[in-house]
Amino acid sequence: MQPTSKWRDKLLAAGYPLVGSVDYSLAEPLYQEHAKRYQAWIQKGSHGSMEYLKRGLDRRLNPKLVFPELKSVIVVAKPYPAQPVTKNGLSYARYLNGPDYHETMKRELGEAFQDETFAYKICVDTSAVLERTWAALTGIGWIGKNTLLIHPQFGSYLFIGVIFTDLEGEPPPLLHKDYCGPCTRCITACPTQALEPHDLESRRCISYLTLEERGDWKERFATRGFLAGCDLCQEACPYNTKADRRATSDSIEEHLLLEPELLLNESEVAYRARVKDSALSRVKFADFKRNLSAAFPSGVRKK
Repeated sequence: MQPTSKWRDKLLAAGYPLVGSVDYSLAEPLYQEHAKRYQAWIQKGSHGSMEYLKRGLDRRLNPKLVFPELKSVIVVAKPYPAQPVTKNGLSYARYLNGPDYHETMKRELGEAFQDETFAYKICVDTSAVLERTWAALTGIGWIGKNTLLIHPQFGSYLFIGVIFTDLEGEPPPLLHKDYCGPCTRCITACPTQALEPHDLESRRCISYLTLEERGDWKERFATRGFLAGCDLCQEACPYNTKADRRATSDSIEEHLLLEPELLLNESEVAYRARVKDSALSRVKFADFKRNLSAAFPSGVRKK
């Protein structure tokens, strides 16, 4: 999908290699099909304790409640570094290796659009928006069996931004071919059986348990050493192992490399200072300590 060149060039220059757009009125029927499946997912309780998803249901079903002037949707995506973030048997989801993407993307997109005359609203994983649905409707990729957006060259290690606008004349929806085919590697790779094809049971998902769930878990789960988030279903995906133009990074952020002994003895004040500029700051101190306890149920052995 090739959107209007003027702002497309700005977004490419801002570091977003994947850009698409779609006319809202033309996309609305297909959008509602996704929205109904999302509503059914909420109704069966698969969102777990993420009550903000339930509270935002009306706005997700009707995007004009988020942006009343809505006439078209612009979607951007960019890959984040694909190398594992792991040390001493402890791992973090790859997207945590860097500054908080919520803030950096809002700033980058705001700067790209600041001179435009049309009205817009930038949404980066904090508004009541079905980002992956909009990305799929603009042809950026398809929603895979692991429920994530997949691009055939960039894989699924992607940050997604959605911009609601009052622009007219954007193209109709363009659906990317679903290349998952018979593959079920992501489903097999999940150690807690949280996945079925195109369906995620959050209450069994390691990412949900380590990032979203508050307090003690009702049962013990094998978190495979992940302290925050989980990439196992993505690691198993052929479109991540074969992606040839993924973002790369020569280093892992220091705040993710502390030794287990230091993490176990870390104070709340020190934790907050360490993670304040990263997306890890969204994990409460008590929950991070809980995740550590799951990784080291008997404590750290002295060397």
